[in-house]
Amino acid sequence: MARADRIRRQFTVAALTAAIGLIVWAFVWGRRLQHRSPEIKLGAAPFVGRDEHDGWDWRVHWQILIPVAIAWVVIAVAPTVIHRWRLRWIAVSTGLTAGGFAVGLAALDGTDGLFHGATDKTEYYANLSRTPPWHEFIDTFVQRLPQYSVHVRGHPPGFTLVLKAINGAGIHGAWPVVALSIVGVVTTPIFVLIAVHRLAGATWARRAAPFLVLVPYAIWQITSADAFYTAVMAAGVAALAVGLTASRRPAVAASLAAGLLLGTSLFLTYGTVTFLILPVTVIGSRWRRWRRAILVAVLAAASAASVIVIFRLLGFWWFEGLEALRKQYWAGTAKFRTWTYFALSNIAVLLIAVGPATLTGLTRLRRAALWPLVGGTLIAIAASEISQYSKGEVERIWLPFFPWLMLAAATLTSDTRPTRGPLTSTRCWLAAQGALAIALQSALVSKW
Repeated sequence: MARADRIRRQFTVAALTAAIGLIVWAFVWGRRLQHRSPEIKLGAAPFVGRDEHDGWDWRVHWQILIPVAIAWVVIAVAPTVIHRWRLRWIAVSTGLTAGGFAVGLAALDGTDGLFHGATDKTEYYANLSRTPPWHEFIDTFVQRLPQYSVHVRGHPPGFTLVLKAINGAGIHGAWPVVALSIVGVVTTPIFVLIAVHRLAGATWARRAAPFLVLVPYAIWQITSADAFYTAVMAAGVAALAVGLTASRRPAVAASLAAGLLLGTSLFLTYGTVTFLILPVTVIGSRWRRWRRAILVAVLAAASAASVIVIFRLLGFWWFEGLEALRKQYWAGTAKFRTWTYFALSNIAVLLIAVGPATLTGLTRLRRAALWPLVGGTLIAIAASEISQYSKGEVERIWLPFFPWLMLAAATLTSDTRPTRGPLTSTRCWLAAQGALAIALQSALVSKW
């Protein structure tokens, strides 16, 4: 046993060392690349900075005490309460605390930290004044694509329709856009824990909960509509998990809901295509109950297809939109971004976004119950990487993948209450995750 532990530690050290080497390389080569070729529009290579020339600016204000205090409470309390509280309260408190931590990080830059991602001229909100009524907007979306800003051009019409509905209801201003992101941040961990509970059991849900709060990728959540997309996709996977495990009548309703949610997410972001590998993997993992798996798959697919049909009848054909995106993508910044750099820098960004606890957890993940979720996510990320439609900006584009990858960190949490004092390994890993998130927020001036 001692030999196995020693080999495991050596493998973990080797993985962390390789990750650090890759990250340093991505920073050094990326900085040279952005100075030599500013048209790649990074500014904070391998991240996208708000300033295309230099997106780094170390700033520490009194507001930093907010995320520091939240992180301290999580580190001190979470390893104990996850074994004492009811699971439903763990899930709710995880979501609320994750939202508080993300808002606290964004507030380090005051109101600008909360609203820049919503009010920037390249974002959705800036397009509302130039979009026609909703039915005409859908019908002419592809034809009028060049009239819209880059984020609208790069996505299906779904999120703009959500904002138009909110605006039509008399709720004006940029704050509803921010509110949607905050709702997404709060609800995503809850949906993830529901899926884990259903597919892997309550123990793994308890162990994963703290690591869904102190996440480095939180710095890109409040400022990005992708946080809302992430929640919709997570809700779809959670509903799918219920469909696979509940009694027959609730299973039918959950399966139909899963299809509606995942089908709707297709019209929020084209990236849903690769994300769908995760729910497919989950369904495939239930092969021992193949009748239920087939029933869930058929119901979910039919429900998702109904969303596609409705949009087609309204005038938007998803594949036509994807083809228009392809032309826009390769005519834009992507043509300047060399695959030789971004193929590896994307992985460096991923490693930073999920933190060292996730990488370490992956080296220890042997329990089959979590592999459909974590393994499916890894396959989906690989597919997104190979597609070459994620050359940079993955700190935002891959947000839907990050929470599911974080589940690997659950292996770092004991399944019993800690008894070794304040400096348990769980608390040390949580501290590392929180410190990385706060340091990133304090140094990086992100575009999102």
